[in-house]
Amino acid sequence: MNNVRRRLLALLLFLVPAVGLQAQIPDEVTYLLRKCAQAMGHPDGVEYEMTIKAKYTVVTVMKGQINAFAKDNKNKFFLTMRILDQHTKSAGGFDGVQQWKYLQGAERDTIFIRQTDEKSKNDYDLNFHIDLEYRKATLTERFGNYVITFTQPKTAGSPKKVTMTISGKDYLFREMETSNEGTIMTMRLTHFRVGVPDDIFSFDPRQYPDAVIVNSNP
Repeated sequence: MNNVRRRLLALLLFLVPAVGLQAQIPDEVTYLLRKCAQAMGHPDGVEYEMTIKAKYTVVTVMKGQINAFAKDNKNKFFLTMRILDQHTKSAGGFDGVQQWKYLQGAERDTIFIRQTDEKSKNDYDLNFHIDLEYRKATLTERFGNYVITFTQPKTAGSPKKVTMTISGKDYLFREMETSNEGTIMTMRLTHFRVGVPDDIFSFDPRQYPDAVIVNSNP
């Protein structure tokens, strides 16, 4: 009996570290994410376009396109979207001093402005630190690209599964797919260019003459 107990204890001591190792993020995944962040964050600034699509079971419920610019900590984006049979637009950005967001509404358009020293995360920002938000990741290669699949989220409400595709040639982001409770959202890169002027990040409310401005600055 004592021999059996010792064998069981030895097996448990072997399995516990193994389970912990399986739940870790491989170093190769973290390395690829950081390389991708560097490629997508060129010091001369970048311009990129992405398509976005959401499906619930087999029905496409949302399709859209994102046009974005980023340089240092500044950013700007324009989003056009069709949700079922309704079309909508939004935009936003951070110019180094203030964060702003434009929302097209059914009855009125609104611009929210907030002074801050750092940009807030937008809903469609690329997440290059997703390895910190999940307990498990697997890495495969497919058609010359790296495919990383994240599972076991650390926080409730996060997508159950996220798959990111990174180019094996230049480490550019190619695609991200999130799966959660029957809904699959896909973001796919369609255009990428290095070099944007600084003045593109300036916010001019005159571009939205019909919008109501909500300014939360003191």
